[in-house]
Parts: sequence; structure tokens; C-alpha cells
Amino acid sequence: QPSSPLALPLLSRGNLLASPSSSSTSPNTHPSILSDKVLFANTNNNDDDDSKEEEASDKKDTTDEVKRIILDPYLPALDPTYSARGPIGENTFLISRLGPPTADELTNDQMLKIVRSETTDLEVNTLVWKCLGYRFDPEKESWSPDEVFPKWKERFPDPPDFLGMRRVYSQDVDGPSLRSNQALVRSIPSEYKQSLKPTLKPLGFNGFKLNQLTPNITRRAQCANWLIFYREQLFGYTLEELKERRRLKKEAEVAAEKKREEEEGNVFKSP
Repeated sequence: QPSSPLALPLLSRGNLLASPSSSSTSPNTHPSILSDKVLFANTNNNDDDDSKEEEASDKKDTTDEVKRIILDPYLPALDPTYSARGPIGENTFLISRLGPPTADELTNDQMLKIVRSETTDLEVNTLVWKCLGYRFDPEKESWSPDEVFPKWKERFPDPPDFLGMRRVYSQDVDGPSLRSNQALVRSIPSEYKQSLKPTLKPLGFNGFKLNQLTPNITRRAQCANWLIFYREQLFGYTLEELKERRRLKKEAEVAAEKKREEEEGNVFKSP
């Protein structure tokens, strides 16, 4: 695996929001729900009692909807064969399990559908798996790490669920998904960590407000951000070509550091 994709750590607000709450609330209550309640409480300044009641009712319904999205398990994903047999590519999102990723699967329109939740979780996972180098065998109905970067393959021999497709956010169930998503985010070089919004802004995407974030939405945005980095820096290269690029980059960095040290040494030796 190239050194840059797995070298840089990131502790973002998105990662924190994707974690189960550590407060004394319900084990499945998510920080974004709590943020919604605070925002709703602070935005009601109408002095008319009837309007207040109607406004509070509307806002309560919205908060309940956020809870419903977060807490309702997605039953089909509980099937252990779902990653191999679950339906994909049946709507407008272009995706196939077969072969490596294609340019059509990595367009900005595709990224926009991911962040706007116009794709299934399985479709997002499938695209990321293919970009990481996992390949699907239709006869065995299984994924193999044939072309996965070595360090990633060592840690994740099977394609991980980056989104938490089961939508069960207890720590014992969701922990592996959360950790794999964080590993994916850490693999993004610093210059690409904030590329999602500027890339998709021409298509009308302006990011998310804090009270819009749920674990699923946060992780979708992180996957889309990684896919943009992959498309710009890794797509179209073989593993051997990427290794050579890494070697040349290291040599250039060493040479630049040596030159800098020599220049500093000459400055100190000057009368």
C-alpha cells in the first residue's frame, strides 16, 4: 500500500459524531440527536402560545424522525450473505460487483448521490470495496482481497462494513464498522481531507448542519471524501505502479531534506 494513504491520522467532528454517545442517555442515543434538541429549544422565540405549541410539535416530529433513522435496524443486512447477494445497481446509482471500479462509478454525480443518501448502504460499501482492491467472485459469491493494499489486507482480509448497514449502533455491533470507517478516513492525505464540499459545491452541495448529522450520513460523507481522493490519486494505477510512485516520492523527500540540512549547515558556517 502507498505510504500516504495509511499514514495520516484524523480526529474529526464527523468521527466523534459517528461514535455511540457516552452520556447517561439511552445506549443508542446519538450526539446529533442531543444537538437537535438543543437547537430546537433555542430557536423557539414566538410569543404566541398556539404558535409555540404547533412549532414545538413540528420540531418534536423532526427529532423523532432523526431517532427513527438512527435506531431502526435494517433487517436485510442482518443476513450474512447480504454483501454478496443484496440488490445493487437497480436505481440511478451506477455500480456492479464485478471487476475493478470504473470512471463512470466515480463521477461527482455518484459522490453527490452518496452524500444525499440516494444510494443504499450496500452500494456505497461495494464501490469502496472495489476501489480498495477487493474483487467479487460470482461463482463463489464471495469477496477476496486479491488486489488490496498489503497493509490494509493484513488488517481487513474481508471487506469491512464502513457504514454500519445493520443500523444497530450499540458498541458491540457497531464497533467494527466505526473502526473501519476511521481507518479509511486516516488513510486520506491531509490535502484531501476537506475535498468533499469544494468538489460537490458546483452540483449544489453545501455541506451539512450539525443537527443534520447521523452516524450514517457522517460515514457516507467520509466514504465519498475518500473516494474523491482515490479517484484523483490512485485510480487507474496498478499496485506495482503505486509502489513505485511511493518509492520515488520517498527518494524525493529524502533528497529535499538532505538539501535543506546542507543549506542550513552552510548558513551556520558563514562568518
